Amino acid sequence: MTDQAYNLRTLMEKKRKEKIDELAKDKEIKVYCVASGKGGVGKTNVAVNMAIALQRKGRKVLIIDADLGMANVDVLLGIFPSVTLFDVFFNDKSLQEAVIDGPEGVKIIPGGSGMIKMTTLDTAQQSRLAEEFMQMEGIDTILIDTGAGISMNLMSFIAFSQDVLIVTTPEPTALTDAYGLIKVISELQLKKNIKVIVNRVSGKEIALFTFERLKNTVEKFLKIELQYVGYIMDDIRVSNAVMDRKAFILEYPNAISSKCINSIADRISGISNNEIRLRTMSEVYNRLIKVFG
Repeated sequence: MTDQAYNLRTLMEKKRKEKIDELAKDKEIKVYCVASGKGGVGKTNVAVNMAIALQRKGRKVLIIDADLGMANVDVLLGIFPSVTLFDVFFNDKSLQEAVIDGPEGVKIIPGGSGMIKMTTLDTAQQSRLAEEFMQMEGIDTILIDTGAGISMNLMSFIAFSQDVLIVTTPEPTALTDAYGLIKVISELQLKKNIKVIVNRVSGKEIALFTFERLKNTVEKFLKIELQYVGYIMDDIRVSNAVMDRKAFILEYPNAISSKCINSIADRISGISNNEIRLRTMSEVYNRLIKVFG
C-alpha cells in the first residue's frame, strides 16, 4: 500500500513537472531597447507610457533607465530614488534596493549619473549581480531606455536586446539621425528586428509618409527591413503631463495620444521573435554578460 502511494505521488509529481515545463515553453522574456538618433524626440516619454500600457495588458514590465549620465525616467514620473544602478555597482547597494515600484505595478531601475559600465566589473561583482538579477521574479518584459545619439554603450544595449524600438519625429534632422543610428547597427552587423515609432505627428498620413521615407532609404542603401509599429499624435496633453511629472496615459486616458500608445502596445505585445527566446532571468543575465563582459 505504501509503495502504491509512493508511486502515485511520484507519478503526480512527474505530471506536474511536465505541465510546468510545457507552460514554460510558451513563456518568453522580451527585451526591447528604446533608442533614438537624436535627443528631443520624446523617447523616454514613449518608453514610460508604453511600459504602463503593456503592464495593463497583462505583461510584467521592468524599465531599466540606461540613459548614461542623463537618466530621467524617475524625473518624468515624479519619483525620487534613493538608490540607483550607480549605487549598486559603486556604493555597495543591492539590486533589489534600486528597484522602484512605478505606476500600475511597473518596476523601475533608475540609472543615475555615471551609469553602469559592465566591462569594469570584476568576477566577484559579476557573481553578486548574477545572483541578485536572477532573484528578480515576475518579469516578462524589459524596456531599456537608452541615451539619444550613437555610442558604444548604446550599441552594447542594442546587442543585448532582442528588438530595437527607434523613436523619431517627421523632422528631417530626426530622420537623418535615425538613419545614422540604423547605419551603425548595420555596420556592426547587429542583426536585429528594428521597429519604428513616429512621434508628434499631426495625422496618420504624415506618420506613414515619414516611415516610408525612412524605410525606403534604409532598404535601398542598407538592405535592412524596418517594421512600422505605430505613431503618436502631437497632443498638448502630453506636454501638460510632463509638466505635472505624470504619465500621460494615466493623466489623460481618453486622449488621442493615449489611444495611440495603446495601439502600439497592442502591436508590440502581439509580436513574437523566433530567433532569440529567453525564458528565465538567468538566461537574460547570461546574455547580458556575454555582451558586456
